[in-house]
Amino acid sequence: MKLDTICSRLERAAIEGWDDALLAEESVSLAEEILIESKRGQRLRERLEAWKMNRMLGDPAGKLFALEMADQVFRPRDAWRAASQFRYLLESRGAPEYLPLHERIALALASVGSRLAPEVVMSAVTAKMRQESRKVVLPAEEGFLDRHVARRRRMGARLNLNLLGEAILGEEEAARRLEENIRRLENSGCDYISVKISSVFSQVNVLAYEDTLEKVKEPLRQLYRAAQANAVQGKPKFVNLDMEEYRDLHLTCDAFQAVLSEDEFRELEAGIVLQAYLPDSFELQRKLTDWACRRQSRGGAGIKLRIVKGANLAMEKVEAAVHGWEQAPYRFKGDVDANFKRMLHYACEKHHAEAVRIGVGSHNLFDVSYALLLREREKVRERVEIEMLEGMANHQARVVEKVGGSLLFYAPVVDRGNFHSAIAYLVRRLDENTAPANFLHDLFGMSPGDEKWNEQRERFLLACAAKDRVSAVSARQQDRRNECGELPGTVFENEADTDWTQDGNRKWIRNARRDLEIPARIGIQVRGRIRRTRVTAESSNPSLRDECSYRYCLGGEKEVEEALQTGVEAVGTWLESTGFTPGEQLVRVATELARARGMLIATMGHDAGKAVPEADTEVNEAIDFANYYAQGLCGPGLDDGTSRTPLGVVVVAPPWNFPLAIACGGVVAALAAGNSVILKPPPETVLTAWRLVELLWKAGIPKRALQFLPVPENAVGRKLLTDERVSGVILTGAYDTARLFRDWKPSLRLFAETSGKNSMLITAASDPDQAIKDLVRSAFGHSGQKCSAASLAILEAELYDDDSFLRQLRDAASSLRVGGPDELASVVTPVIRPPDENLSRGLRSLERGEEWLLQPRMVGGNPCLWTPGIRIGVESSHWYRNTECFGPVLGLMRAKDFEDGLRLQNESLFGLTGGLQSLDKREIRRWRAAVEVGNAYINRPITGAIVQRQPFGGWKRSVTGPGAKAGGPNYLLQLSRWQEESLPGEGSKVTHEELVDALCERLPEATERIRAAAASYAKWWGEEFSVDHDPSGILGESNSFRYRRRGTILVRSREMLPEEVALVLLAARTCKVEVLISAGLRQDKHVELAEIAGVRSRMENSDDFCGWVVSNSGEIERIRALRPSARLWEASHEGHLEIVDWPVLANGRIELLHYLREQTVSETRHRYGNIMEDG
Repeated sequence: MKLDTICSRLERAAIEGWDDALLAEESVSLAEEILIESKRGQRLRERLEAWKMNRMLGDPAGKLFALEMADQVFRPRDAWRAASQFRYLLESRGAPEYLPLHERIALALASVGSRLAPEVVMSAVTAKMRQESRKVVLPAEEGFLDRHVARRRRMGARLNLNLLGEAILGEEEAARRLEENIRRLENSGCDYISVKISSVFSQVNVLAYEDTLEKVKEPLRQLYRAAQANAVQGKPKFVNLDMEEYRDLHLTCDAFQAVLSEDEFRELEAGIVLQAYLPDSFELQRKLTDWACRRQSRGGAGIKLRIVKGANLAMEKVEAAVHGWEQAPYRFKGDVDANFKRMLHYACEKHHAEAVRIGVGSHNLFDVSYALLLREREKVRERVEIEMLEGMANHQARVVEKVGGSLLFYAPVVDRGNFHSAIAYLVRRLDENTAPANFLHDLFGMSPGDEKWNEQRERFLLACAAKDRVSAVSARQQDRRNECGELPGTVFENEADTDWTQDGNRKWIRNARRDLEIPARIGIQVRGRIRRTRVTAESSNPSLRDECSYRYCLGGEKEVEEALQTGVEAVGTWLESTGFTPGEQLVRVATELARARGMLIATMGHDAGKAVPEADTEVNEAIDFANYYAQGLCGPGLDDGTSRTPLGVVVVAPPWNFPLAIACGGVVAALAAGNSVILKPPPETVLTAWRLVELLWKAGIPKRALQFLPVPENAVGRKLLTDERVSGVILTGAYDTARLFRDWKPSLRLFAETSGKNSMLITAASDPDQAIKDLVRSAFGHSGQKCSAASLAILEAELYDDDSFLRQLRDAASSLRVGGPDELASVVTPVIRPPDENLSRGLRSLERGEEWLLQPRMVGGNPCLWTPGIRIGVESSHWYRNTECFGPVLGLMRAKDFEDGLRLQNESLFGLTGGLQSLDKREIRRWRAAVEVGNAYINRPITGAIVQRQPFGGWKRSVTGPGAKAGGPNYLLQLSRWQEESLPGEGSKVTHEELVDALCERLPEATERIRAAAASYAKWWGEEFSVDHDPSGILGESNSFRYRRRGTILVRSREMLPEEVALVLLAARTCKVEVLISAGLRQDKHVELAEIAGVRSRMENSDDFCGWVVSNSGEIERIRALRPSARLWEASHEGHLEIVDWPVLANGRIELLHYLREQTVSETRHRYGNIMEDG
């Protein structure tokens, strides 16, 4: 078959006026002809590459090896480290089967050689990778690039250059990339470039749409000026605006139109990309075309529109899943293909094509043929150009160029020193080549008439038939203006984040902020009545410290007494007056919260200085708490032989940093368990707490069951917390605050999430760009005032000593927008009050050996508003190491290696949150097994825990009380009193039957209870406590909720029956936890039972026991005791130990909780959207 046969088909299309159906059939024939002709001209090297690619499709492990080689082996600068990762991948994955034998042998030899001469071998491996990739990612060195451009020009093709480099995390890097693009336009070998708006402006924020639009327009002007200034023979060079994230779609289009509408650029032709996998693109194409026609009619130049199918699908799916949105692209590939055809048809209408040139970006030969024939039929040949990716299917590109008369190659370019920056592009291309439905997937082993060809042909014809039917309505339709608080289904689902890409949502929040009403005075509510008191205090907006925002009333001793009496009366009875179950009542609460979202966001901005996105996620959390706890105490196994009653009156003392969500979580949890609640709001954010209780009362919670009582921090407040009628206090605050409460009353039943000095460990095996992005978000979100914020980053030496890493980190942090929450672009907003002693020292003072990588400064004379600060040189002995500063300051520590970094992370006195940034699965496994925090995060930010997905709570000094995580399956259990009514009926086979038999032989009267308990413990150990749980199942994440064994538990058995001691021993054996039995004098049977179980024991009086607790508290983790004495409460408090005084139960679902700690491990499990499997 000759090229002239192909060309004759094109001529017929222009003459015969085919209808759309015939056009599609003729396109199939043309595609077949092009494929046959291209195979005839395929070179030997191209045949080998196609052979390898075709074999890769049948070798999933080999594909994964290739992905991980690109992503992991070439990141570490240290050759020994890179060689270690190289060997690990070979050992865990094996040499890819798709490689020819000689290349597999070379890999094996390289593995051996990398142990002896890692520098030499890894240099060769890297050189091989560069050589393999230079076909699709061009080296930026002038000599090579100029020669390649010249070769392409000789074959009649041109290059569209896209400069790759470091991730654009800050404005310094954005300016550098802009300058590089301008220099490229000044080069005579370049006449066409592509840029994304996110590559020339680092702080894209669609919430602050107008502000971001203005910021984006200026670098576009500079690019367009450079294009005009470097015109060749009077023709300006070409700048194309690229598209990747859906987030940037409308912003890119608006910036493009706005700048090109300016007089300066009226006669400049420039381009933009639209992705056919987005339903939104067709309507945007129409708008751009209408605008271009008007621009041209006024004497301006036309534009160019590049139509592609889209290459960010995997990441868009993950983003949508994480945020609870509909994915922006079509769900079915057939719809993408149909929309692509529709966009081509619209573009090729003659009056459209006169104003808008078209670039058709595709390697699908059916689509290429369709475009070639369509442009002939519509007689717009010169206005439609075929575009292909550099280095992909070059043999076909040569034929298409000859048939089409021209060809434009999209060519990524990277400097040698920035080769790692090409990894994301390489991974996407590899994924595109191997995605099952893609044409490129089948191309490398396809021939006309075979099964793959026929499947692709059918897909193409179906898309042609559907082009006029496929939806053009955006998949993203969220509109908060119509929020009505939908009732949840039977399965809990988290609330979706607000989608700020939607213009309706941006208008909604502007209106909510405008309409916010601030009361002049807030009262208290006790005994069902809202009243005012004579004693008041004032609160101020952190953005306006000198102005009183509102006043609020304070309760005195009289009001505290009334509230306590009312609370006691309401316990266990308040639900009767509502006519609803606890679950139904909490669902009503969630509905009211959802309806008030805008008001709540605006209130938190005014009251706590919260930026809108931070406040929005906090509203989500409050709603999630209500819906999640609505399903509360009906989990499997809880009622197996047990009954429960409420604790009683619960005081909830929430923090100011999460004034809505944490307050709501504590209140609704206590109510769900049947308790009555007194809410004691923090003095900084009384208004937010007031709006919360108003909504709960509106939802039907009786005022007598939920009282609102701000009190002064004096004897009045102390009485509220320590009165004997208070059965529990839910606190979120500083560790010192929890200690103070227990100083007042050592036996206080406290449920407290306390301080955190949280760190992120970043190893040399990390993705530095992602690590910096996650670290900056973790450290400076809400101005560093989250209890989970990253206060420390522990950097492996290779990164700590890397100037480019530190420069990029400084650039990212210094580029964050600092301002009040009334400025929608603000990321770092005011701290709640002028810095206290610790924060002031953290922001202003350094210790010996420390330096400022980024020195913080006060902004605008507001003592609450500070720019981010980063201090380097922090050491274990330094004050900053263990001091919680609660503000926008981050410290950097240097670790010799991964193990040293893990040691530094675990030596902290606190254990709230911690993070690891590493792509090395060996490091990830080791860290998962050893890290000592309640919430562990891998390759993601360490803030932003979500109800059920990442239940929240810490270890060590980050928790006081039983330790069940908020938003987790056990939180409500601790807010009830549990009793054993009968023996559990459910059980499993016991693994330690010898111990059970021995205990039964010693206690024959308790045999039935011992055996029932052993079976119940075995069941729940196997089904609940020894397995990881991920009920959310989010795409691209694993969120493992799991249980970890506690350290030694000291059992004071003096008040226990022998059979209760036996059950404790069985529970400890089931959980493999060490216990130490302390029996009372003459309790020989207790000692015998301990000996049977192989457990240490002793007999001692109460005074000796309490003295031992104080002097040996470091050897034990908690105490298990029934009816502890006042002296024992004091001793445990002095020794920083918790006492578990719950009854000993045969129900394993409840009893085993006392021997285990809860931990959440959240890990990002994708790379650029591609789900990664375990090695």
